[in-house]
Amino acid sequence: TYIICEDDAETLWLIDKHAAHERMNFDRLMTSKEPPMRQTLLQPIAVEPGKEDAALLLDNLELLEQFGFGCEDFGDGAILVREVPADLDAADTAATLEEFAQNLRTGRNLDEKREALLHTMACKAAIKAGWHTDSLEREALVREVLGREDLKYCPHGRPVCIRLPK
Repeated sequence: TYIICEDDAETLWLIDKHAAHERMNFDRLMTSKEPPMRQTLLQPIAVEPGKEDAALLLDNLELLEQFGFGCEDFGDGAILVREVPADLDAADTAATLEEFAQNLRTGRNLDEKREALLHTMACKAAIKAGWHTDSLEREALVREVLGREDLKYCPHGRPVCIRLPK
């Protein structure tokens, strides 16, 4: 869940792996000019968010396409998902689309909707608490966090790291 490290100035850092990875994912998605890579599912996933949410998602298919989702109407409040972003675990598809629908309801304009969708994607693709990370992943995360002044909070507002000076 956390990485504990020390820098040259003997400052101790407590880094939240999920929050740091989520922030890095979000920044990468926000600055990317290309849509995310997609993975075609071997077996399409039927998501049933309810009629209202399904209608909202279907009204925003173009936006979902931009984020790597290949979806179509499956009838009676269901959506058939054939492609998902490569970063996303297919098991998170239903939860991601349900959260997308919530974000679409609250977003006022296209930029706000896009940013809310990117928050969700960044979070779902990030390292989760309890996941094992190898030493190279941990070192890369530490270098990124300690090397960037602007990497303070995840998109949801959680601190990425805590500095404990000597």
